Amino acid sequence: MRKFWVTILALGLVAAFAMPAAAVDVKFTGQYYVQGWYVDNVSLLDKNEVSTNTDSWKANAQRGCAALYSQRFRLQTEFKVAEGLTLVTRFDALEKVWGSANWRGGTGETQTRRAMITEETTTAVSNAQENIEFERVYLDMNTAIGKFQIGYQQFLMWGTDFLNTPLTAPGIRYLYTTGPLTLIAAIEKRNDFAGSNYGNTNSTTSNIGRANDGDHDVYDLGFIYKFKPGEVGLMYQYGRNAWNKPPTTTDPNAADRYLTQVSIFLPYAKLNFGNFFIEGEGLYATGEMYAYEPRQLSGGSPNQDVNCTQWGLFLHGKYTFKPAYVGLQFVYLSGDDMDADDKITGSLTQAFTAGYGFDRTLILWNSAYGDTGFGARATGATGGIGNVITNTNVNPRTKLYNYPYYYMDNCWFYQGYVGVNPLPKMDVRLALSYAVADKKPRENVGPVSATNKEFVSDKIGTELDLIATYKIFDNLEYMLGAGYLWTGDYFKGFDTNNVVKDNYIITHKLTLNF
Repeated sequence: MRKFWVTILALGLVAAFAMPAAAVDVKFTGQYYVQGWYVDNVSLLDKNEVSTNTDSWKANAQRGCAALYSQRFRLQTEFKVAEGLTLVTRFDALEKVWGSANWRGGTGETQTRRAMITEETTTAVSNAQENIEFERVYLDMNTAIGKFQIGYQQFLMWGTDFLNTPLTAPGIRYLYTTGPLTLIAAIEKRNDFAGSNYGNTNSTTSNIGRANDGDHDVYDLGFIYKFKPGEVGLMYQYGRNAWNKPPTTTDPNAADRYLTQVSIFLPYAKLNFGNFFIEGEGLYATGEMYAYEPRQLSGGSPNQDVNCTQWGLFLHGKYTFKPAYVGLQFVYLSGDDMDADDKITGSLTQAFTAGYGFDRTLILWNSAYGDTGFGARATGATGGIGNVITNTNVNPRTKLYNYPYYYMDNCWFYQGYVGVNPLPKMDVRLALSYAVADKKPRENVGPVSATNKEFVSDKIGTELDLIATYKIFDNLEYMLGAGYLWTGDYFKGFDTNNVVKDNYIITHKLTLNF
């Protein structure tokens, strides 16, 4: 009898553990990569010239080469709870340079990938990335009235890959498809500052009870229409950032209280005509970068509101005649002319978090290059081009001109490429790119003068890249790349005494997708 009850209990336990497993289907996908790097001239300045100019770059120690390995493991898990109901999660682990002990946490996906290596410093550095960091968890629900996605999920991916950034943010997305038409609506909660002391510089307490509006929200409304040659779409985004709206000093009429409101229009098209593929995407942004509240200070003059606009265009055409192909790419992103105090005319993609991952070369505006620390190390300098980003004495408008290793902006970019598939699993591609700045940055708004310097040149540079990829297995790929940058005088910054030098890179990468 005892054996009978033991057997029944064992069967009951087996059934108890088996029932949840049978009720939920689990799917795993992910990626692991290891990438090796050699960069010859990180600073883009003469490695052999000692600089004594305080407005120039740091000493020779910062002008050397760099060689390292970086890696990342990523796992996405989808729990199918019922038909049409799925819980999706994703985490990254050991995203770092081999041997590096610098880790820095954060809530944003792109922020935590930054600066895997840092410059030497006398102060402690914060960590680059937690060992395991969950970045996404959201519900995916197919209902009778459409699809809902609720939680931390991927935003800023739209149309072509122009301006795309793999941003993780909390929000709610709704999609409704009828025939060839898909309607899209979403709200993204980029930040919520009301429950923190952000913007409240004179207090370590939260803004609760002090401010009822301290959020950064983005609203999306768009459509995609698919037809035989391809697809077209239009996205309208409205961004409202009230980070600086709560009181920031004990004075309720503080001059630095303002609201940012921007509307963005993003039309795109992708078309296939036999062996010819063409795609394009446009950008138009307009709004108020600084809308001050209150507009009239106590006993003073009104604050100067600042409007903003930005124009952008991406065109790409590719013709395939197997086993070879050729293509042309063009990008225009307007820069800020800095002529007027009340108007910004471009250089806003970094402020929009747009284009982080729009990689067209191995060096210029390459997110992996910047993530691994080469761009961060260069911009850490106290003068030259780094001065535009790091020097607190430079006008905030000038800081919008980011160093060309993160968000593509303020540029005219041209590229021609040719490729061949000598084997079914092999691709070899040669690309030549040329870039100039749309506007040369200035130290401050207003005419160029002895006290308001302008960049020495608008020529960013010319880059030649050769990239070969080979599929060792269907889901295991090896890449070998080499790039050479003929450095333009744009990288002298404001200092004509700087001597720029060319840079080259050799990199290889092993990527496993599963």
